[in-house]
Amino acid sequence: MDSIVRKKIIQEYYSNRSKDYDLQKSRTWRTSQGFGIEVINELLDALASFENKLVLEVGVGSGRNAVPLMEKIKPQFVGLDLSKEMLKLARRKMSSFKQNLDLILGDAEHLPFMNNAFDAIVCMSAMHYFESQEEMLKKFSAVLKENGTFFYGDLTIHELDGQGFFEALERTLSKAHARYYKPSETAKLMWANGFRISRIKTVVYRKSYNLLMEDKGEYFDVAPEMLQEHIRRATLNEREQYGLTATELTLYYTIIAAIRAGA
Repeated sequence: MDSIVRKKIIQEYYSNRSKDYDLQKSRTWRTSQGFGIEVINELLDALASFENKLVLEVGVGSGRNAVPLMEKIKPQFVGLDLSKEMLKLARRKMSSFKQNLDLILGDAEHLPFMNNAFDAIVCMSAMHYFESQEEMLKKFSAVLKENGTFFYGDLTIHELDGQGFFEALERTLSKAHARYYKPSETAKLMWANGFRISRIKTVVYRKSYNLLMEDKGEYFDVAPEMLQEHIRRATLNEREQYGLTATELTLYYTIIAAIRAGA
């Protein structure tokens, strides 16, 4: 798919999703933060020493990661997102932090920042939208200071999923993403592009097919029968890898904390 077309699809998707985005996420993760407590705690731990330091979040969305960062860590914060509707949500949530906050409408694949500008970069639930994960890591490395921290989080493919079950599932539900990765693939790319990994963890959670449809399928006019047909065709190994039942499956969210090495 052409990059410009895909980005327009992403913008329209999040324009529509913004109306009930946080509610959907809170139902998925069963927390008010719209993320698992484990995930947020890992983020806060990784950036615990970044008070008053300059932190960029790429794909800031509604601010569900940024709010606990501002409350607990108090960095100088820049949030970048492709969706103006999502930025409106973030701005309302973070109005009490506006003196230390800058929210920017922009394209992460064309980062509008100087080299060596940031002490830390956060990118969560966004890497699967980019044409090339490797190219994005290079861009992040360029605008991150030497020994700066990069914190990654995203849905990932089961390491033993060799037949593409999860990628096919996502393509059944959504037209927005570019590609998902296995944790080992992302880790390998990070090491190859000058990042030293200090922490990697995969958080396992369950999600119902109804919530998958609500979260993605309904926005792309996917009939529930299409999802059910994909589930029905799963092999025994795929059923075990993703814990498939009649109503739900297991998903994997991987978080990686890394340091940008010097030249």
